[in-house]
Amino acid sequence: MHRVTTQLADWPSVTDTHLDLPGRRARILEVPGRPSSGGRPQLLVHGLGGSSVTWVPVMEGLAEHGPVVAVDLPGFGRTPIEASDPLTVEGYVDFVLEVANALGWDRFTLHGNSMGGLVGTLLGAAHPHRLDRLVLVSPALPPRSPLGFLRPSRATIDGVLPLATSSLGALALGAVGLAGPELDQRRNRALLSLIYSEPEGIDPAVLGLMAAEFADAGAGVDRRRALLALTRSISRLWANPRSTWSAIRAVQAPTLLLGGTHDALVPAKVLRAVIASRPDWEGHVLDDRRHALMLEDPESYLDLVAGWLTRAVAV
Repeated sequence: MHRVTTQLADWPSVTDTHLDLPGRRARILEVPGRPSSGGRPQLLVHGLGGSSVTWVPVMEGLAEHGPVVAVDLPGFGRTPIEASDPLTVEGYVDFVLEVANALGWDRFTLHGNSMGGLVGTLLGAAHPHRLDRLVLVSPALPPRSPLGFLRPSRATIDGVLPLATSSLGALALGAVGLAGPELDQRRNRALLSLIYSEPEGIDPAVLGLMAAEFADAGAGVDRRRALLALTRSISRLWANPRSTWSAIRAVQAPTLLLGGTHDALVPAKVLRAVIASRPDWEGHVLDDRRHALMLEDPESYLDLVAGWLTRAVAV
């Protein structure tokens, strides 16, 4: 039995299983929709270095609106890399569509965090008929110009430079998984502060879940390979942001964008620029919130999504 399966006892409705795809298996976590939910399916896509477990704190709440599936992208969690995987953001778009097809979902709501938000944006632009709604949580969208990187925000300076890294998920999972002789307590707190404004107040059940996920990953050869490949892929898109901004303009699904003023990885000014460019989207950049609202403040995430769903009309 995987360690995560034991840790999921705190979320009894969440099932840890797999999905058969053409030529492979993908690890998924799923929660059936409540009988009164109306059955709108929701697919949750994690960020760089993360896995499906980053969505666990909100999955049971989201099931009030329809069935929920969180998937491990190839190379992360327990979905292995196959020889045919391109290991690019665009390749992940195709993979997410394969997952939706295997689930029998012609249309679905996509929730994407960080890199998962970038995947969702590109998917919504290229395949508008597949998404009925889109929720972007600190999506890894670039500034309009690469020159935007020359003026880092205070949150970026405070959060990223002391860590000398750009991978939230890898660091956070690594911190809780290696909390022992490999990593000192000060570094652990610094890593977790990328997600949590008050790391000391983290729910022990969530911390245990993340540690178990990291331990289940074992040596992590696929994960390291995916981290390097996707960092290159994201960097390529950010160095030439025109195509991503074209995708932002092309998204047709009603969209909710959530972020935080203290996000060290996706600056609030970028998110505000995206919101300004799409006045038909609903956007909230929350004070003193960071890179993964569904982990840091699950109640606020669920409240914002529920309120938006009452206002958003699917295309």
